[in-house]
Amino acid sequence: MLPEDIRVVVEGLVGDLKARETVSGIGLFGSRSRGDAIPSSDIDLLVVDKRDFIYEYVERAEIDGFLLDLDYIPENWIRKMVPPEVDQKLYEVRVIYERNATLTKAKDLMMKIYRTPERVEIRTSNYLMEADTYLSRGMSAYGKNDFQSAKVNAVIGLDEIMKILIEVNKMSILNRHFIRAIDSSVKRFGAQKLYKDYVEIAGFSKLDRQTTENMLSSFSALWKVILEFIEANRSKVKTLHVRIMNDLNYYGKDSFLKGMLANAGFLIKDGMFAEAAHYMFRTSVSMLENYAWLVSMLERSRFDYTSLFQYLKGSKASPPEIYQKAAEAFGIEQVSDREAEESLRRVKEVILGIRQKRKELITSLLS
Repeated sequence: MLPEDIRVVVEGLVGDLKARETVSGIGLFGSRSRGDAIPSSDIDLLVVDKRDFIYEYVERAEIDGFLLDLDYIPENWIRKMVPPEVDQKLYEVRVIYERNATLTKAKDLMMKIYRTPERVEIRTSNYLMEADTYLSRGMSAYGKNDFQSAKVNAVIGLDEIMKILIEVNKMSILNRHFIRAIDSSVKRFGAQKLYKDYVEIAGFSKLDRQTTENMLSSFSALWKVILEFIEANRSKVKTLHVRIMNDLNYYGKDSFLKGMLANAGFLIKDGMFAEAAHYMFRTSVSMLENYAWLVSMLERSRFDYTSLFQYLKGSKASPPEIYQKAAEAFGIEQVSDREAEESLRRVKEVILGIRQKRKELITSLLS
């Protein structure tokens, strides 16, 4: 059961959403549904919409001091072939309202198939493709002497491949619990060296409270400058591709930064320094990539995902302090040719090793 004050907020918002003709279903998912929420946790609502759009998108709201994420997905996604990126949300969702039984049927189906080897095969195939994509981006950045972007892409590629271990360990993939999930998963499969490799490559192995608090301060300063830039160019945001526009409207709010800082601060307070660093890292990469698209539109230049930091450094439209603060926040002010090359080499080895073991690991789900 939700606490009374949260229940009142949710019921009020659901009442407003129900009045929209296009909304066919609403459900609660995330930490509030799973029962592992912390005081700073957002309230996540899955909103099923009958409109014909092709991208999942999220709106941020703040009501009575509570932060809410409204995650919109098209109804036809859950009527037909459910895309794997919404599997976990459907698995967790508690249906609050629906005009028809579509959301309940999708939930019931996911409860039956979520942990089956066939469905895990689909999700882990996606993680493998993402890992390969980021490794390729890293290699491309390295070839352009952008060692900072090479390092960041290597770490993200490592994240994606680690999701396979988490999946076959029957754990949820959560940004706020990612490091703990990796630790648990490698222990189950007797691959503890992978955890050591992960935290070393990501730069999380020697974190202490002061270092992580400094990181939090750096990310906060970066976001505030970006938020000012977005606000000054709000009319231009509306002209971007709908997916980028939606992401910037989501990330580019004071309420989002407020939630991110609260969650990271809670993790630091609990001594989970690597978890806090990873949480800030992944969230901020997404923000920075969407910000770069806005900059590229303003200066009519071409933005290439592979060379994010090189692009920001050379941009005439982006304030120089954004590149400087980003490099500081990500801890990549000084990334050498050798460090970038070594990171890419080690990540490639990890991806290859897990790729070769993936089928065997999925089969272990049956035991």
